[in-house]
Amino acid sequence: MKLMSGPKQQQQSELVNKFNALGDKTRFRLLQLLLEDDGICVSELASEIKISNAGVSQQLKIMEQAGILTRKRMGQKICYSVDLNNESNKKLMKLLG
Repeated sequence: MKLMSGPKQQQQSELVNKFNALGDKTRFRLLQLLLEDDGICVSELASEIKISNAGVSQQLKIMEQAGILTRKRMGQKICYSVDLNNESNKKLMKLLG
């Protein structure tokens, strides 16, 4: 069996991190909401899934660190979007879609 190295191994590691981030049902639901309404803010997401703003922020941070989301500050609000500039995210969203 041939071991992977270089870019292919890095790509596989990136996908594993993304799947791990989406393996939680709350984070998966947040992703679904963001796909329906791109650029939605933390407070709106918290209201929709009925958990605290801090709880939503924690979950979104995990997805941001996995490279799934991007964050944008709008005044005092922080809003998130699915990073569709990332090729692996495009493929993942198509698979989920």
